Parts: sequence; C-alpha cells; structure tokens
Amino acid sequence: MINVTIGKKTIGPGLPCLISFEPSATYDSFEEAKDMIKATAMAGADGIKFQTFVTGDADRLMGKKDITVDFSTPTGKKKEVVYEALKRRELPKEKWKELARFTQGLGLVFITTPVFLETIDFLVEIKVDAIKVSKGDINNVILIDQIAKTQIPIILDGREKFQDVERAIKICEKNGNRKIVIMHCPSGYPAENAGIHLRALKTIQEKYEYPVGFADHSPGGIMNFGAIALGAVMIEKTITTDKTKEQVEHFMSLELEELPAFVKNIRSIEEAMGDPNILAISRVEENARRSIVAKTDIKKGQQITLEVLDFRRPGNAGISCSDGFDVVGKEAIIDIPKDTFLQWNMLK
Repeated sequence: MINVTIGKKTIGPGLPCLISFEPSATYDSFEEAKDMIKATAMAGADGIKFQTFVTGDADRLMGKKDITVDFSTPTGKKKEVVYEALKRRELPKEKWKELARFTQGLGLVFITTPVFLETIDFLVEIKVDAIKVSKGDINNVILIDQIAKTQIPIILDGREKFQDVERAIKICEKNGNRKIVIMHCPSGYPAENAGIHLRALKTIQEKYEYPVGFADHSPGGIMNFGAIALGAVMIEKTITTDKTKEQVEHFMSLELEELPAFVKNIRSIEEAMGDPNILAISRVEENARRSIVAKTDIKKGQQITLEVLDFRRPGNAGISCSDGFDVVGKEAIIDIPKDTFLQWNMLK
C-alpha cells in the first residue's frame, strides 16, 4: 500500500490514521459549523469534512424536490425531504473560504465534496487539502476527471461496485493523480450492524494499492475501532451538537463532548496494535521461568530420573526446563545435595 499525504498528514501502513469529523449534514449555521471545527481541533482530531453547497446549489441539484430520505431518531423512524436537508447546508462562497481558512489555522486538514464542476475551481482557489467524491458521483466520470486534474488528493466513496471504483481510479491515474484514498462507506441513516461489512476493508486493501479508510454511519464509535483493528488508515465520523434533533444524520452522530474520548480510544487501539512479529521475541521474564533442581540428594554416579528432579524459579539459576529431555538419563559426576540448582558441569 502506498502512502498519501493530505495537508501535513501522511497516511499509510504503520502510520497513525487520519481522524476526520464530518458535520456535513448537521450544522444549521455558519457559526455552528465553526463551533464544530473548534471542537474537532480541541479533541485532537486531524481534519474536518464538509460538502460545499454554495447558495443556490440545492435548487440546481434537485430536479425533483419531493424526494425523501428515511432515517432514525430516538423517537423512531422518520422521513425528511432531501431538498430541505441540502438547503440547510448552503453558505455563500465567502463563508466557505472563511471556514477553510479557520480550519487550517487550527492545524486541521479541510476536506470537502464539490457539487458542480465550477465548485472544483473554487475549491482549488481556497486551497482545500483533499476533495471527496460522494457516493452519488462515483460514476460521474467528468466530475472525477476534473477533480483529478487539480492534483489535489482525492477520496473515493467505495459504496459502488468495484467496476465503478476501478474506473474512477483509472481516471485519476490517467491524469497523473495517484493521491487516492478509498473509503469503505456503509449505507443507512444509521447503518445497521449487519450492513456495515467491516471485512470488506480487507477485500479493498487486497485489491488496491491505495490507502483504505472507513466512513461511519452507525451510532457510537465501536465500528470505527473495529475498522482500525482491520487496518483502516482514515476515519470519517459524523458529528452533531445534538443527536436528538429529528433531522437526517443527527442520531448516528457523535456529540461534541464525545469527540475527545473517541480520538483517545482510536489512538489507544493504534498503540495496542503493536508488532505483528512479536511472537518471534520472548516476552517472558526469567523470574517467571523455572530451572531444574535436585528434588532429593543425588549421589555421584547416580542416573538422573524424573523422580529426583523438581522445577523452581528463577529460570536462569541453573539448567533451563527447556533442556529437561537432555537432563533425564544423564549421570551425576559429583554428589548433588537436595535443593541444588543443576548445572551442566555436574552431569555427564
């Protein structure tokens, strides 16, 4: 797997993963978006991910404005009109520019998803750190081609079948852009446990040479921890100021006060992953091992049998128990008192 650098953060095998929080669908105002960025930085995460809806984009995007999306809340299943959910995300270009500067000023990487081709030019202008292709655009070859041409790192939503993902990768490579990250993104608001398919991370890793991450749509953080254990090098987790809001994506998101513990848990898991070759190295202290001891007095010339042997700590005081087969059948060349740790110069 190759490494990819996003902003000042390099991801790849053996490196700390990039933790990105996503308030794309859960902020209600510019100021709330800034508060979520600040909380992300204070939690010790690496980046923030938005979808850049400029004023008027929702009207332009939604050819049919009565399409709904199903989602869950603490009070049960609900529906929301997609157009209304997208309309909440719209901000003027100047506000998007300010959010990018604010994010990067806090040491975070700014990741976002463009809606239209001209949005890409704007994202280049404001110097975003990475561009993500949404699930609905993984087959949009013209959009992907234009993103790839920017040479900005590109994050591909891996919910589509392999053929579409592979086509997107080839478009990027044709444009000389190999700064690609593939995200395993389970569907649903929230995603059901049985629909998360964490093992798919391994399938993607084996199929492609690019870094593989995990975008979580399930409540809580546990699925992300499993993804880290399976080798994900980037995490994208939705966040909210209030998960009881009866709008899409809030229920499955982390609240801001939960972010520090989430980051800490991921870093703890990364540290605990350790060395896969550790079994080639002894981790047992000599004080926990045992050496071979005379259980009774042993006379000179007496053959060593199991009946005259005992085993006591520490393991470096005499002949190691690992040599027990070689000791049995030997002959004592001196008198060996009871409780003596046997040494090789006592035997022949």
